[in-house]
Amino acid sequence: MRLAWFRPDGTGSDELAPIIEGLRETHDVHLIDARAAHDFVWQAAQGAFDLCVYELDDTLRHQYIWPYLLHYPGVLALRTSSLHWGRNLALVHQHRDADRDAEMVFTDGTARTDPPWPLLRGEWSTWRVPVLASRLTVVADDALGTAIGESCPSSRVVVTPTGVPDREAVAAPSQHRTGISVHVPASVPSRTIDAALRRAHQASAAPITRASELDAADVVVATQWPTFGRPLVDVLSGFAAGRTVIIAETPSTAQWPSLDPQTWQPRSISVGVGYTESPIAISIDPRDEEHSLMLALVRLSNDPALRATLGRAARAWWEQHATVAHAVAAWRRLLDEARTIAAPQRPAKWPAHLDADGSGLATSILDQFGLGPTKTYSQS
Repeated sequence: MRLAWFRPDGTGSDELAPIIEGLRETHDVHLIDARAAHDFVWQAAQGAFDLCVYELDDTLRHQYIWPYLLHYPGVLALRTSSLHWGRNLALVHQHRDADRDAEMVFTDGTARTDPPWPLLRGEWSTWRVPVLASRLTVVADDALGTAIGESCPSSRVVVTPTGVPDREAVAAPSQHRTGISVHVPASVPSRTIDAALRRAHQASAAPITRASELDAADVVVATQWPTFGRPLVDVLSGFAAGRTVIIAETPSTAQWPSLDPQTWQPRSISVGVGYTESPIAISIDPRDEEHSLMLALVRLSNDPALRATLGRAARAWWEQHATVAHAVAAWRRLLDEARTIAAPQRPAKWPAHLDADGSGLATSILDQFGLGPTKTYSQS
């Protein structure tokens, strides 16, 4: 299949990069950045592509994608639950306040408080516009997929596994002794982590040090929240490395079997009928983050056997669910499906400006001279 994959230049370090490379084995993938997009219209008119894929995130670099997504329906790879900041800034910069207000009214922004992402005053669920304009929407988060399905029941939403590459087999530094080194990814605020570490030392934990790299750590503290529907790459990388990972208990992590550091029993949110998977992480309640994290660090620093058990279970879970091969296979299936899905019909109250093709001003000028496209003329 010939794919036009809209992706800003310089976005090559995220988890979709290896997916694209894997898809190249069976598909002809053309990356369309802001510069290449200028040639897309005439290429599409000549039938150069079978399907378009649009990566959409809340950055200014992704704003060039919106017009193409609206006029050439394809697969939406939604990177986050919040697209407000970039879309708002782009429309205001273009002096399109009326268009911004129309989109806000259409998506019922001022009244929406969809869990698990309550919106701040003045924001709106911008993702509803590209979702409703697309043949199929791809997300990497179960909670976001559920929210979209409930808000846009007519849209096809697919939750794909997030694939992270295998890591070299580097043993944890303290796998057979007490004391731990802790890696905190850059995506996690450090203030609460530092306070928890101080309290752990005061609670007679075995020595705890900080590690700048994952391979040099025994434990990964990846408690970022809210997630805004983004793939939890730091967590999955810890699983792939066979490390003990501490996560936040949120709707985005509810599907992972985990231990509660308050009781050291499996989290009830992860337990269902016929549930048999071993815990692969320790999940802490964000409402008690500092205290729960302290409890987890004290136990882990003194219990190498528990660290080893969790690390092995995490690695086994990654092998079964989160390899790049799993993600590539899921993408191949959804691309085959998307190609057979018809372009969606516009819903009621769809803002007119979203379908504008740039000819509005020329048409209005022609109308002033009675030369509009609906007129007929004689050759006299």
